Amino acid sequence: MNRLIGEAVEMAQLDAKEVKLDLQAHQIRDAIDAAVAESKHALGHHPIEVRLPERLPSVLMDAIWIKKVLQHLLENAAKYSAPGSPIFISSELKNERMITSVADRGAGIDDLERSMIFDKFYRGQSQRYRIQGTGMGLAIVKAIVEAHSGRIEVTSQLGHGSVFSFGLPLAQPPADAHP
Repeated sequence: MNRLIGEAVEMAQLDAKEVKLDLQAHQIRDAIDAAVAESKHALGHHPIEVRLPERLPSVLMDAIWIKKVLQHLLENAAKYSAPGSPIFISSELKNERMITSVADRGAGIDDLERSMIFDKFYRGQSQRYRIQGTGMGLAIVKAIVEAHSGRIEVTSQLGHGSVFSFGLPLAQPPADAHP
């Protein structure tokens, strides 16, 4: 009940644009490492594999809020995947944005559900009675990413898993970018 109330309050603040982001240049690796560390209990025996290029530019983000995004995505990946299956985190530069992805080897999400997965209180048809949750996590994730002028999307293949990816603006253009 406490989690539902907390997430409902958080969502209301995000919807009302009452959350003030502290946007600064940060390394995405720092947010990833913090999210993995704080999600250890929820991740159970899922091995986590982080795949990042050696040198990535800084991202313009509120590190605390992006850590929450990553925690929600990691905890969902763990909840909806078989025990012990790996979870992959990656980041790459694409169109002057940092795209960060969390991939699992879970059951996947069908096309109809993919269109509703970021709605408040939505829980997957086949999972809603088996898996605990409020149905607010992905709505919160979407609101946080959008508050960062970013976008989140999901790709999925039934029986093979899902990949949740979000893009954030770079803190400064890459050195090889041309004005």
